[in-house]
Amino acid sequence: MPLPSAAAPSAVASMTGYARLAAVGCPTPAQTATWEIRAVNGRGLDIRFRLPHGLDRLEAALRERLKGCQRGTITVSLDLRGSARDTALTINRPLIDEIVALQKSLGALVDQSPLRLTDLLGVRGVIESQQAEAAPTEPDPAEDAALVDLFGKAVEQFEAMRRAEGAKLATILHGQVDTIATITAQARSAAEAQTHGVAERLHTRLTPLLGDTPPVPAERLAQEIALLAQKCDPSEELDRLDAHCAAAKALLAEGGAIGRRLDFLAQEFNREANTLMSKAADLLVTQTGLALKTVIEQFREQVQNVE
Repeated sequence: MPLPSAAAPSAVASMTGYARLAAVGCPTPAQTATWEIRAVNGRGLDIRFRLPHGLDRLEAALRERLKGCQRGTITVSLDLRGSARDTALTINRPLIDEIVALQKSLGALVDQSPLRLTDLLGVRGVIESQQAEAAPTEPDPAEDAALVDLFGKAVEQFEAMRRAEGAKLATILHGQVDTIATITAQARSAAEAQTHGVAERLHTRLTPLLGDTPPVPAERLAQEIALLAQKCDPSEELDRLDAHCAAAKALLAEGGAIGRRLDFLAQEFNREANTLMSKAADLLVTQTGLALKTVIEQFREQVQNVE
């Protein structure tokens, strides 16, 4: 059965994605805001926010910027800090105490010069740089708008990555559907030979058994053999596999939130392949069925990443 031509893969979006965007002087000249968006696979849409204290009021506006996402577990975090002027150097006293105690414990074992301040300052971690988080302030519409606008730019990066990943997924899925269609055609040829072979074997086995019984009309015998051979004929399953291949191609051409429908097709692919295997009475059909199930499983795994 001819399949629809491949559509532009960019129509498909991946559920996984990442974006990180920072801006100095946002939302105030003395602050730096950093948005981070992460997304992984999910059965539905689950958006989780990690915002500084007092900024929960932005959630509704942030969700509106993510309205293009249909599925996936998305985590949004905002790091809001003061300017470099707010950076302070602190001394790690517990670490200094450990160094001094170690110096004393080793004093009886080796010759050593007195511990000097420059020695301590040269140890990594003794001096720490800490940047205090900006304290929450009263709501300011202009500052809120600046944060939401910066988030919108981060979302653009995030969606661009998801589309890029989706393009790769679509290319892989198109290839896998083509492979399923090719193996289905091979299975059809093998099944036709199997049906003919089953009929011949049944006729060969039944003829000696009917030797001492009243004559059975040749036409009736041929009819019964044909009915038995029909039970091993997987033509219907192969027809449905062809139909599922066409449906998968159509979905990939459609794009959008097609992940769930592709997952349903993956289940249908597997169902037909299992029935094909149950009807296998020939080694070639069995081998073809196993190859088919392998590609279907690969297809199913990739579909889990599609939005």
